[in-house]
Amino acid sequence: MAKKNERPKDLKRQRWAAIVAAFLAFGMVASVVGGYLGHTLGGEGAGIPQEQADPEPEDYLDYYEGEVERLEEHLEEHDPSPAVLQELAENYRYLSLIKQMYFNDHEAVEEYQERLLSIYETLADMEPENPRFRLELIGFYKELEKDEDLISDQITILQELLRENPDPAVHLSFVTLLDTGNMEELQQEEIGWLFNYLETRVTEGTADNEERLYYTFLLGEYLGDQATAESMLEDILEDETEDSWIYREAQNYLRYLQSEDDVEEDIYFE
Repeated sequence: MAKKNERPKDLKRQRWAAIVAAFLAFGMVASVVGGYLGHTLGGEGAGIPQEQADPEPEDYLDYYEGEVERLEEHLEEHDPSPAVLQELAENYRYLSLIKQMYFNDHEAVEEYQERLLSIYETLADMEPENPRFRLELIGFYKELEKDEDLISDQITILQELLRENPDPAVHLSFVTLLDTGNMEELQQEEIGWLFNYLETRVTEGTADNEERLYYTFLLGEYLGDQATAESMLEDILEDETEDSWIYREAQNYLRYLQSEDDVEEDIYFE
């Protein structure tokens, strides 16, 4: 009997998480940490010599500990701002990953998690109408396996924010976040709402290329309409300049979908 050669579901989820990370700086997504570390530590002005092509874990650790110390000192001398707190959270994130991946230092990781929790809660309180901060807080609550009622309350707040002021980038990450745990029904609800919103804008001709790009992600990853997604991605590539991030991500996603098409055409026999 002929069967299609299917990719493991977990692999596809990892790829989708990387796609989401490409257009939204969502700290919870750790799948891109390797690329980020290599770019930051090897880049100009990163504090590590250019000739050092392969930084060691200790170099990663020194760099991010230095960044955290610098930002914490800044906060001691100035009133906290969302921009500084976001940067601090990002550095704590990578520092936590380094401690866990390379040094197996659970005590340090727990300490960083406590600090991160305080930062995310502060950001949500500082700008309660900002859906990105709310999303990051929900993601961290889920990561720490906080009380389900607490998470549910935050999800309700985020839903209301996204209904009042739609933000497709945040909404797509929200949909991805709901892919974990027993939240399938809620995820389908959000997929349906976001599809209706983007479909209306695309049909009316009011969607810009960024929204059209998010629309292709929704079609390709959750609604099983890769053909429409690929056609729209080709239109975006024709409309965008090659140096734009939208062009780059549209090209990457089109290649991904086309590679998926190739896999589905491979047949093997038992």
